[in-house]
Amino acid sequence: MSEEAQKLAPRAEAEPAERRYTFSPDLVTLTEGRPGEAEAVRTIRTHVIARHLNDGRRGLAICGPKPGVGCTFTAANLAVAMSQVGVSTLLIDGNLRSPGLRDFIRPEEPIDIRRQAALGASPTENVHSEVLPNLSILYADGMMDIGEELLGGGGFRRLIDRCLRDYEFTIIDTPPTSDSSDALRVASIIGYALVVARTNITRIKDVEHLARDLQEDGARVIGAVLNQA
Repeated sequence: MSEEAQKLAPRAEAEPAERRYTFSPDLVTLTEGRPGEAEAVRTIRTHVIARHLNDGRRGLAICGPKPGVGCTFTAANLAVAMSQVGVSTLLIDGNLRSPGLRDFIRPEEPIDIRRQAALGASPTENVHSEVLPNLSILYADGMMDIGEELLGGGGFRRLIDRCLRDYEFTIIDTPPTSDSSDALRVASIIGYALVVARTNITRIKDVEHLARDLQEDGARVIGAVLNQA
């Protein structure tokens, strides 16, 4: 982690003396009850490291065409899996309209980023550092009211540029593209996307349409994940 990222840790730890978190059973990479799903996530991790991270690509947007396909499940579990093999990972909740990461990893005292921004703090100063070893999280709490302004301005690009410098790998959970164009914006800035679909819910043409839109907006699709219904 760079010196800039290290400087964030003392500030993050100083606000509460010690942050505590509740972890959902759906974090299958932390539990033993769903070994098949955990192994599937580890397989995705292997491909991401071998064909993405090892080629110097440091970020990935997790995108889905419709609600309910499992983007947040995939983003959270992949981030945990990456951290478990020693990769310094930042997980960002990029779903500013309906944040979901807090349902998987819930802080007892989430930071209101909108309030902090009004006090002059930047989003990176609100990173929850070392939620797990090698895993930090930037929650979306408080950003919903400024979502369009944040994503549409140069500040978001600067934020992502800094995250890509400070962490070995940055994963961004995004809202479904049927609800907004936020995911396309996020993916175009971070440069790469992983498309998520779900059996018996996602239509092939929706996946094809999403992949085409991502590519037209300048994001490279590195693969797809099919979650079970």
